[in-house]
Amino acid sequence: MKILLLFDLSIPLRPEQYADYMKTDDWASEKHILATLKRLGYEAVPLGIHDDLDFLLSEVKREAPDLIFNLSEAFRGDRQFEPHLASLIELLGIPYTGAAPQALKICKDKGLAKKILSYHRIKVPHFLLSRKSSPLRSLGELRFPVFIKPLNLEASEGISQLSFAETKKDALERVRYLHERFETDVIVEEYIDGRELYVGVLGNERLSSFPARELFFREVADGEPKFASFKAKWDDDYRKKWGIKTGSAQLTPDLVDHLEETCKKIYRVLGLSGYGRIDLRLTPAGELFCIEANPNPSIEKDGDFALSALKSGLSYDELIQKIINLGLTPEPGEPIRTGTRRKKK
Repeated sequence: MKILLLFDLSIPLRPEQYADYMKTDDWASEKHILATLKRLGYEAVPLGIHDDLDFLLSEVKREAPDLIFNLSEAFRGDRQFEPHLASLIELLGIPYTGAAPQALKICKDKGLAKKILSYHRIKVPHFLLSRKSSPLRSLGELRFPVFIKPLNLEASEGISQLSFAETKKDALERVRYLHERFETDVIVEEYIDGRELYVGVLGNERLSSFPARELFFREVADGEPKFASFKAKWDDDYRKKWGIKTGSAQLTPDLVDHLEETCKKIYRVLGLSGYGRIDLRLTPAGELFCIEANPNPSIEKDGDFALSALKSGLSYDELIQKIINLGLTPEPGEPIRTGTRRKKK
């Protein structure tokens, strides 16, 4: 069985250049998955794309893969095109892993996702949207402190300590900065004080959730705001200074059950499939708020998703195999989505 490992490139690269780049941490998922596919006995072909659809289409036609393991997140460096790449794969009629285009589109719009979740009585922070074409002038009835971040960006891009604002002046100044710096719409939401939890979910119809991971701030004083800024995620020196790391969350059995039920509901409501990660806040009063849902999250071997799966008893090889199986064959009772079966010629 041949699997094409599809990923995006920030610059154009030739296939013979992949090996050198896969030595870097930025390519951990691609490297780990490629090695695992080969270890599982598949014929694995890596394919990186930047801005050339003709190259992508010709390579897919030439390789004729049985499955596309979809890690693509951008085209021409623009993450807004992520759902379109999944749509293109569907048009080609090739099975693929991960979320379908509609779920990718919904989850990329944090405001839309929150509106849908709220309609289904899942707690989310109260929020307002500030459009780049028509910036906010007031925060209405939002309660301070508030949290400000780009509406459509990922991986904590655009989030810093200044994202936490306790006054209208500071909040609107941050909104203005994000509009100008990232040329994007902005979401302003009430800050939820509490523990930050990440829960991995696997499946299409029959879902499994993994033990929660928690983001810890060992060296940040009590009472100070704690959240995953860009530095908190990606700057090793910053993480070391403030004791920031993820680990297993210690929760009561009742809370584990509530967390599992909530995350599966979020996953279903937003139409996720294959695998996903739900980010939540747990308040001191025991309330759960959904902060974001992440379709196709990073699944490198030493990352939170894989480590959580391992804690549930699923090895990395088994995790990758299950993701492949979910892309190839819909579960009993599940409608076959476009792209999960080859069209007859």
